[in-house]
Amino acid sequence: MASNLGINPLTINLDPEGGGSKLQAISVAATLRRALVMGTNQEGLLILMIQELYERFGITQEDRQTWTRKPPHLGNLEEAIDARAEGGCKDAKALQIKLAATFQYGVFSRSQIDLSAGKLVRVDLSKLPPELGAIAAEAILKQVMDSHRLAGESPALKTFVFVDEAKELKGSKTLDRITADGRKYGLGVVLATQRETHISPDVLANTATKILLPVDVADIKKVASRFRFDAGRIANLGTFQALVRTGGTAVACTIEPFFKRQA
Repeated sequence: MASNLGINPLTINLDPEGGGSKLQAISVAATLRRALVMGTNQEGLLILMIQELYERFGITQEDRQTWTRKPPHLGNLEEAIDARAEGGCKDAKALQIKLAATFQYGVFSRSQIDLSAGKLVRVDLSKLPPELGAIAAEAILKQVMDSHRLAGESPALKTFVFVDEAKELKGSKTLDRITADGRKYGLGVVLATQRETHISPDVLANTATKILLPVDVADIKKVASRFRFDAGRIANLGTFQALVRTGGTAVACTIEPFFKRQA
């Protein structure tokens, strides 16, 4: 909450084939619905109100020249919801309650962080409630993926996104899309999580390299099945040991801990 920077989920995707204000409104409403467990009526009202916001800011789906204009942020959406709720709209009042914490933190109403390619950017979402962290992370991933798609196909990797505590992005459609199509546009991703249940089947199937650290005894059989490692080898992993597979063969490795490495 002390930061003067934030992330704006309403930033427009400039891709002529998959961008614009209408598609962004649908995408943002779907993200909020998944993170905050909204009903159909609330999601529909959100789409409508976000589209109205874009139009107030002079951004329309039909005129691509307007997509580069400064977009609204969720603070503007809060004002619009409050106004509609004061007018007696029950669904708007329900949205006020659902989005209260989202608006209170102010993360989505500040100046957008610079996610330009070629820069090292670390975004710390650990102090946010899990639901808000998931919304912010989804918005960041989508913007990075959109910018790489807009730049076109690339023979080499230009950007890597590292996601720690990937459990907060379980069910992320954008993460599935990055692992499926990101390499084509020069975008790679590295995920770290403590449980195999946090990783979707699509992400697992489209990830080339798997690194497995020691796991709880109760999870050995499930991990062996999903990651195609030998259960016996998993059970024998000790401290600072890992199994690594790129392709078909799993290799046992010893990890040099960070505190032993030279600067």
